[in-house]
This record gives sequence, structure tokens and C-alpha cells, in this order.
Amino acid sequence: MGAKVSRKDFEWVGSDEPHATRRRLILDKHPEIKKLMCVDTRFKWVVLALVLFQIVTFYALKDVSSLALMFFLAYCVTGVINHSLSLAVHEIAHGQAFGQNRVVANKLFGMIANLPIGVPMSVSFKKYHLEHHRYQGDDAIDTDIPTLRPLFVRPKPVTSFELLNTVVQLTFDAIIGLTLGWHIVWY
Repeated sequence: MGAKVSRKDFEWVGSDEPHATRRRLILDKHPEIKKLMCVDTRFKWVVLALVLFQIVTFYALKDVSSLALMFFLAYCVTGVINHSLSLAVHEIAHGQAFGQNRVVANKLFGMIANLPIGVPMSVSFKKYHLEHHRYQGDDAIDTDIPTLRPLFVRPKPVTSFELLNTVVQLTFDAIIGLTLGWHIVWY
């Protein structure tokens, strides 16, 4: 209690970037795993199912007035689904929806996965997250923490895709709010 956190409190390790090191060790020991390193064609359908599940849930809860029930469902249902969608946004940032060569398709699909989350983040997440892998452990560049922190620690110019992500997200939120009620947007 009362402890201060500063940039000097990091624990430093002198080894290589752990993702690459671990990948190399695993592939050296089990080269057959390389065959599994591909796009899972089922992934995008699972993501779409989660997005549709959330939209159906929004509709089903439009007339619920019990704050306790809404809180319980938000914690137990929406919290789990939105966490899964956040993980999906992470995988989409790595090109796992349509492959590494279909950047625009992955960005647009990331925006779809982002919809139930309520806050535009998929395009910005990718921009900062890939630097986390490239510069892991560099306290000036590695923004690591999935919050608004990267915007303050290492601000970057806003891109047209980030603006599109914001417009798409706010439009979706407005449609939900105006048709189902603003309590559903907060849900």
C-alpha cells in the first residue's frame, strides 16, 4: 500500500525477445508444428458468431430494468464475450483472419470484431501492439499495457483507418442506443 511505481522499477532481463526465442526452441524440438502455423479458416466464423451473439443479447435485454440482473449478465456474459473479442482483435492484428497479405480485410474484420466492445480500438491496437513485439522490453517504445497509456507514452499520428474505426464504432453504438436504449450501450 502506498508504493510508487516509476519507469525505474522495471525488472530487466538481458535475454533476446522471448516470443522469438521460445518459437525457435519449440520449432527446433518439434519441427512438425510448423505445419500448424497457418490461418485457421474457422476463426472468422467464430468471431462473427460472438459478434452476433452479443447483438442478439443486446436485443434480448432491451426491456430488462433490473440493475442487478444487468450487472450480473454484463459481468458473466458480456465480460466473457468481450474478452474473447479482445483476444480476437489481437489475433486479427497478427493477420489471423485472412492471412498476412490481406491487410485491409484484416483491418475491416477487426472493426467488426470491435463492435460489441463499444470503444474503437482494433486499428489502434494493431499499430501499437506490433511495436510491442518488435521492441519488447524497450521502455521508450514497448507500450505493452492494453490501455490508453500508449497514446500518452508514444503518441502517433491518427490514420484514416483509425478514423474509419471510430466512425463505424460510434455509428454502431448510436444505432444500438437509439433502437434498443442507451442502457444497452452501457451494458
